[in-house]
Amino acid sequence: MNRKKNLRPVLFGALIGIILVCGSLFAVAKLTDRNESPIPIDTDTYISKTKYWNDPDGTVAKEIVYNKDQSIYKSSYLGEYKSFSINPKVAKISKNGWNLILLNKNNVLPDNYEVNLAEIAGSKIKMDSDAATYYNKMYIDASREGIILTPFSGYRTISFQRKLFENKILEIIEKKGVEEKVAVKSAVKSVNIPASSEHNAGLSVDIISRNESFADTEEYRWLTANAHNYGFILRYPENKQKITGVVFKPYHWRFVGINAANEMKKTGQCLEEYLK
Repeated sequence: MNRKKNLRPVLFGALIGIILVCGSLFAVAKLTDRNESPIPIDTDTYISKTKYWNDPDGTVAKEIVYNKDQSIYKSSYLGEYKSFSINPKVAKISKNGWNLILLNKNNVLPDNYEVNLAEIAGSKIKMDSDAATYYNKMYIDASREGIILTPFSGYRTISFQRKLFENKILEIIEKKGVEEKVAVKSAVKSVNIPASSEHNAGLSVDIISRNESFADTEEYRWLTANAHNYGFILRYPENKQKITGVVFKPYHWRFVGINAANEMKKTGQCLEEYLK
């Protein structure tokens, strides 16, 4: 009996010690979570924007921190149209500027780019989930002013993008009777090559109206005046065709974040100019 009584203080002390250690570990864990730094992009894993992007209004160009070692990103779509003088590289990936990724005939998505999708207001069409949040705000505010935004294209798979591009090539060949090389050079001005479309990243939405020409609609005028307040830009302006390499698309709106959209609105720059 005496031995059991003597063990009680020891066991009690050990229990208190365990509780204190657990409490300390829990406090450290909470503090670490609160001050968590962005995880470096140094492994060939899915590129999840939620790990790197903590500014709800969007990083601006001067604040983008690009990963230095681009060799860790691979793309199955490099060299696919090399024989047609279209030879893109893997788009630069940023730790904090996912919303400003530059995609065009010179830049394609890496194979491991991750897109979290969500449906947007007024349709079953999907976009990147964060871009969708801002689009939904824009849709609601526009509707309050009697402007109904009707999307007809959002996220696209890369395989679907290839189908669109190849169909465009065939259409040009049939209509104009030109060689395939000529048709490809013409097609890329209106349809992006696979993995180079912003639709493949879920960052763009095409909007239509009942009118034949969207540029002549109230919807287009409203977007031109207001879209930047929600982080969207007119991606292919009429006066920037030589820079973007794409024809004027009044219906194509791209999410870049509010800060960047406001800067581009103020300076009149397209995305290529803004990112230099």
